[in-house]
Amino acid sequence: MGLLNATAGEPADFIAKHGHALTDGEDVVVVFKTIRDWIAFTSWRVIYVNVQGITGSKKEYLTVPYRSITAYSIESAGTFDLDAEIKIYLSGRTPIEFKIGKNSDVDAMQKLMADKLER
Repeated sequence: MGLLNATAGEPADFIAKHGHALTDGEDVVVVFKTIRDWIAFTSWRVIYVNVQGITGSKKEYLTVPYRSITAYSIESAGTFDLDAEIKIYLSGRTPIEFKIGKNSDVDAMQKLMADKLER
């Protein structure tokens, strides 16, 4: 499972389309999106929205609380790479992987994940 070639999105756009999935007091910190799918890093968890079907009316929401993440890796894009890569490891599952745009702020993602996993 994973997003391919996701680009940075606006938290307000995610909230407008998928705000019903958020709890009271939960803030969207970072968002990435493809043409249809989304991944949001909130103040409490990671939400992956897999939009399915021709019309896009079917959606799967995968929620991963930060406390469930056992490890992560963030690979920045090299000179000739088109994208960077983030992997989130969960106990007993294959990692969740997604590629983000080359110009994404991987340093900020590194800090966010480190901050959330240290608690």
